[in-house]
Amino acid sequence: MAFGILEDHHLEKVPGTALLSDQGLVHGRQIDIDAASALKRGTGKYAHVILIPQPSDDPADPLNWPRWKKEACFWTLTFAASLDGALSPMVGPAYVLLSQQFGVSVDEITSSFGFVLLGLGTFMLVQNSLAEKFGHRIVYLGSVSLMFISCIWCAVSPNLASIRASRLFQGFGMSALQSMVASTLEQIYCVHERGSRTVIWSFAIMAGITLGPLLCSYVVQNLSWQWAFWFVSIPLGLNSLAVFFFVPETTYKRATPQLKNVETDSDKGSSLEKIPSEKEPDVESMARTMRPPSYISQLKIWHGAITDESFFKVALRPFPFLLSPVTWFMFLSYSMQTVWLSLMPLCSSTIFTLEYNFDAKQTGLTNLGGLVGIVLALFVTGFFIDSGVVLMSKWNRGVYEPEYRLLFMSSMLFGVFGYFGWAVGVEHSMPWIGAVACIAMANFSMVVSGSAAVTYLLDTHRHDALHVLALTNFMKNMVLYASTFFANGIIVDRGVKVSLMIFGACQLACWAASIPMYIYGKRVRSYVGIILSLLHSSLNVLRQLARHPRLYGTERND
Repeated sequence: MAFGILEDHHLEKVPGTALLSDQGLVHGRQIDIDAASALKRGTGKYAHVILIPQPSDDPADPLNWPRWKKEACFWTLTFAASLDGALSPMVGPAYVLLSQQFGVSVDEITSSFGFVLLGLGTFMLVQNSLAEKFGHRIVYLGSVSLMFISCIWCAVSPNLASIRASRLFQGFGMSALQSMVASTLEQIYCVHERGSRTVIWSFAIMAGITLGPLLCSYVVQNLSWQWAFWFVSIPLGLNSLAVFFFVPETTYKRATPQLKNVETDSDKGSSLEKIPSEKEPDVESMARTMRPPSYISQLKIWHGAITDESFFKVALRPFPFLLSPVTWFMFLSYSMQTVWLSLMPLCSSTIFTLEYNFDAKQTGLTNLGGLVGIVLALFVTGFFIDSGVVLMSKWNRGVYEPEYRLLFMSSMLFGVFGYFGWAVGVEHSMPWIGAVACIAMANFSMVVSGSAAVTYLLDTHRHDALHVLALTNFMKNMVLYASTFFANGIIVDRGVKVSLMIFGACQLACWAASIPMYIYGKRVRSYVGIILSLLHSSLNVLRQLARHPRLYGTERND
């Protein structure tokens, strides 16, 4: 048992557990280091780290891309994610003002602009299936283009009906940047590089959520809400061009690694230790003659179907992952935490009007607290997420367990203190700076714990993480959209204190879910591996039965 993580006794090799550092020890047994010498390792300070997954010798493999190409792809998608985060709550501080302009309730304004959440949720599963069937590039291009067009549509909308329709399509476009980026990180980076990149991606989304309402509140107050969307459409148009030029196709059909048998010193001749190896002579000899694809060839938008399976079958793939405890853990610890944190800017106009009589500009400025929180999260723990798990792997004799990531879930307690502290402060007439500090704590909690949860998902489900994110984001956006119909009404009827206490209690309950997941995580991964293996075997048998019915006895009737 490593650091309180219970061992599994059903599978010899539990999915996710890997040899991360060449310390010469695996599961307590000394191995021959020469046997692992063929495995590729990192560079620089990570020169001792065995790369997981092992890059192929093909120069077209995204893991083999030059540094500049990976960085260009990553930062383009990161900027797109920040715009994605800004679009949803951007006019939130002006909801009270807009309710007066349109002559409707604040909840009706919230739900009308909240149609973006309905689009996000309903299209989440579809865009993931499209990405798996036709590749990531075409989906990214379609997404940012749709965000750009719908932003202009919203700016020229004459009434709430048109706003609802434009925001619905805007949600369709936004869905890719909230789940597919994690899959892209898994495709172009190795395990020890993903943590910090996931933090930056989460930071970008949270920065958009915080800075969007802050900047747009001034535009709405001094010009109009339409001008807010006009201004956002400018960087969206530029980002659409950047995605075309700097985000090539990242989907790569990687050869299944073979396993090499290595004798252990403890029991030579009878006990064998399995070590992953990419030893495939034919593939390697072909790769040595390959040349990297040209830049122009990678600008192609249409690459054809990535898989021969029908779109319907691909669309059904996420649903078996409802059997995975990791899916429900992600929903509780990551998605639900996002729900009430997203409700804060949507309800900020009501909260700060009731408690401090703020106008739209003053309410927008309160988002600076969230910006401080996410910046602190980036600098304090951002890059430690990777170095920390590498260090723990060394202490665990070179064996990496994905549950090491879950230690960072303790940052959710900062959010608990933030919500409860704000609730108590409201009762004691706390000045507005105290409320801003509590917002900073909640945002700090979200970035750190959210990055840890997503990275844990990437390590446990790997290429299937896209399906889990699709499911959890779908459920999250449905809950969030439903909340827009009554959230502001509850704050008006029950008061700010009670509402914040509810947020704090929910945050505490969701943090508690990370404790059993940390302890039983390895057994959960074993269970998921067995279930998925059985599902795949059953599907293979059904395919064989469909293709060759005579092999299964139907010829006996002849």
